[in-house]
Amino acid sequence: MKKRTAHHKYTWFPAPPLDIDEPYKLGNYAVSDVSGAIAKKYLDRAANLKRSWTRICTHLPETVDTSEKLRILEFSTAHGAMLEIWNALGHDAQGTDYAVPKGYGKTYRKISPDDRVFQSLHGNPVGAVQSGWIYQPIIESIGARVHLFDAGKVPYDFEDKSFDYICCYQAIEAYAVPAEWDKILDEFCRIARRGIVIGFNPPPLRADDTSGWEATKIAWEKLRTYKKNGFTNLFFEFDETNRGFHPSCCKLVADSI
Repeated sequence: MKKRTAHHKYTWFPAPPLDIDEPYKLGNYAVSDVSGAIAKKYLDRAANLKRSWTRICTHLPETVDTSEKLRILEFSTAHGAMLEIWNALGHDAQGTDYAVPKGYGKTYRKISPDDRVFQSLHGNPVGAVQSGWIYQPIIESIGARVHLFDAGKVPYDFEDKSFDYICCYQAIEAYAVPAEWDKILDEFCRIARRGIVIGFNPPPLRADDTSGWEATKIAWEKLRTYKKNGFTNLFFEFDETNRGFHPSCCKLVADSI
């Protein structure tokens, strides 16, 4: 989604249920634990919450306008802004993440010890460092619950129909090649009770990657017409990024609850 479009979408919705102007409180951690490990743009709590609130209001509005306490699971939650919002709404929102093996993580531009995120302490428990889990400081600072495992390996350690909703934004491509997305969808449908939202990454930038592009188009079409495991596709959304116009999201809903 283009930045201008994202801004306009956010201004259309009511204010989120928490103060987005407060920065993350990462003073509990050494600067070296955060600086260079996390991209600076993802240390911007307001931007993370705006993007997440827009997604929630667009794709899962039923989790906003309800007094029912829902169980929600977000795959590859990263900084956990979706969890922060849902928990502020009174839901039981949990996430998943993957601790990257040593040597595989990217290095980002360093940030100054004077950055606002280091100026305050949070009051939540600080756990032992989980090697390779770069978002651990942020997740602890917001008090979220996150399960660490490789989502490319099934079955997942969750009981059948244990969450009302599942969402997975821009991560399914990391779990399996498009031809094997079915095994991931089978698990999502097993765990979810009401709905599943899947957001896609922009297509490959390489114009010569014809085999990968064709396989992805086939996988997208299977999702567009999905009717399996007690779920049916509700919508198939398109968006525009710097890689052009392409599928960006779909939502599966349970045939019966």
